[in-house]
This record gives sequence, C-alpha cells and structure tokens, in this order.
Amino acid sequence: MWDVIIVGAGPGGSAAAKACAEQGLKTLLLEKKRLPRDKVCSGMVAGPMARDLIQREFGEIPRQVLIPPYELSGQMFHVPGLEPESLEWKTPIAWRKDLDHWFAKKAQDAGAQIWDGVKVIKIQETEGKFRVHVKNRDSGEALKADYLIGADGAGSKVRKFLFPDLKIRYSVPIRECYEGSLDLDNGYLHWFFPKARPRPRFNVNHKGDCFLIEGSGVKSLRPEISESLAEYGFHPERKPIWKDACMIPRLHEKLISSSFSPAKGNALLIGDAAGLLFPISFEGIGVALKSGILAAASIFESSRSRREPAAVYLEALAPIIEQLKTLYVLGKKLEKEHVKGGMALLNAVKEGYATALKVV
Repeated sequence: MWDVIIVGAGPGGSAAAKACAEQGLKTLLLEKKRLPRDKVCSGMVAGPMARDLIQREFGEIPRQVLIPPYELSGQMFHVPGLEPESLEWKTPIAWRKDLDHWFAKKAQDAGAQIWDGVKVIKIQETEGKFRVHVKNRDSGEALKADYLIGADGAGSKVRKFLFPDLKIRYSVPIRECYEGSLDLDNGYLHWFFPKARPRPRFNVNHKGDCFLIEGSGVKSLRPEISESLAEYGFHPERKPIWKDACMIPRLHEKLISSSFSPAKGNALLIGDAAGLLFPISFEGIGVALKSGILAAASIFESSRSRREPAAVYLEALAPIIEQLKTLYVLGKKLEKEHVKGGMALLNAVKEGYATALKVV
C-alpha cells in the first residue's frame, strides 16, 4: 500500500516524487522504460521557471549531465532572404536521458522508490482509492495507493483512465541525428521558417559530435530542409545515424476553455499528460517541474484541510493556465504576421519566443 503512486519518471514525475517523499509520504515512481531512457526533446533548460526550480529543488546541474556546448548563447531565427536574427538567452543543454536520470536519482535520494521497466496495464478506482495493475518482464501485480499522479506524457494511461471520452489532436515532431556538424554556430539553437510562415518550421542544434534536425515539419519540408541547409554544408543524400519521433497533445483550447481540467478526485495530471506545454516555444521542462511540485503540495494540503486534492491543485494551477492562454493568443497573432512580409515575420517570431521564454 502506497500513499502516492506516480506514473512517469520525467522531470515532473521526479519533482512530484521528491516533494511527496520529503513530506513523509510513502511514494512510488513508476517508469515503463529502463532508466536512463531517452525522450525526444531539444534538452534545453530554457527560461527562468525551469532554471529556478531546478536550482531550488535539485541543485546545480552537474557538468557531466550536460552535453557540449553545455550552454547555448541563445536562439537564431532564419527567414528566407533575410539575415538571421539572434535572441540572446543563456540556456543549459543536455540529452534528456541524462537530465531525467539525474532528476530521478534526486527523487530516490529523498526517499521515493523507483521501479523502472514496469508497464501500467490497468487502473481501477474504488471510493477514491486506486489499484494500479503493472507488469514487468517476469510477472504482474496490483499496487494500491491513496493518491495517483499521471506524469506519463502525451499518451498518458492515467489521463485515458480519468477521461476516457476526451478527444485529443496530436502533432508528431520528428528528430533526426546526423554525425558531424554544420557550418552553423553551435552556440545557438537555429530555427528555420523556409516558407516564410510561422509553420511549418524546423530547428537545428548541435550536441557533442553530432547535430539534430527536429520539428513537426521535418517530414513535409524535406526539399526545403535540403535547400535551407545546403549553404551550411548539408547534402540532401546525407543519411541520419538514427531518428525517432514523439507526440504532443494539443490541449491548449480545452485547458483555456475549462472543457478539460487535468485533475479528478485524488488523481492529478502534470506536464505533458495534462497538456501543459506552453505555446510558441512548446517548452515543457519548466512547467512539468512546476506542475509536479504543485501536485505534491496539493496532496499534502488536502490531507490537512480535507479539501479534495483536485480542487486544491486546479486552484494552484490557475496562474499557469492564464500564462498558457496569454501565449496561445500571442501565437495566434504571430501566425498572421507573415502576410506583412518576411521582416515582419522575423520580428514577430523573435518577440514571440522572447515572451515565451520569459514565462517558462
């Protein structure tokens, strides 16, 4: 019997597990893959929310967790026919497998138990108590908990259990890793807008001895990617050494309209599972950490005030939803700037990303 079971050992899940354990709750963190496990993500710790929370809750990120160039100087924006514009913004960068594993070890050090390589098969609820059926390679078992936190990403099983009729649209970013480097400043994440529109787009970033091409537009922009990167040394017949993809739940409108609230009774959703990705930048580390900490605090507050955890959590989450709404509206305005020409688009995306980074 556990006080809290948390599904998903990303930044939000580890933050929630660490906070719950520190409050004296018997805490179990489940992860379906063996740790360390990778995740499709730029690995940027972008913005004051992420950096401040990491410093406060976990400490300084060890240098060995980061990957060269260790810290980006900012982001660079490329629009056809115009000189690139940079947004100076110091940003630590890592492979997510290393960063997430460090978070998880910190949660374990705080007293949370971690079971990796364990898949959630089914969830049941009776009178506010949960039975989580799990399976590893060898066997299965049923775990009991008073509280449940879903930190299991875009395809969240916890969310599907809580809201089986919720209809969700997804975008599917693709990531391709190439050996070597391009003739681009590796101290920046480079955003390319090859159609002189906010979308489709792609980005290029260097990590160690390789570079990555990422974005929801990678598949549809194949000719434009080759053309855009040719001057930087990219050959169209060059093959990636590996590639993968992920899903992003498009829940912004439902969150803003309150037609979807990421909590129910004693079960709370955080990070990607809750759709808490900020528009424009789609940065998720900071808001995952924040929502994980808020979820843990809500469970603790509920035990003292006898208020339902979902009510406490949604109240605490309201300012984040308001920030999400602000960026969503700004993003919609940004989408119309291209009609004014390339320079208007360049200025708009730079301003939009600056605003988004200040939030996250």
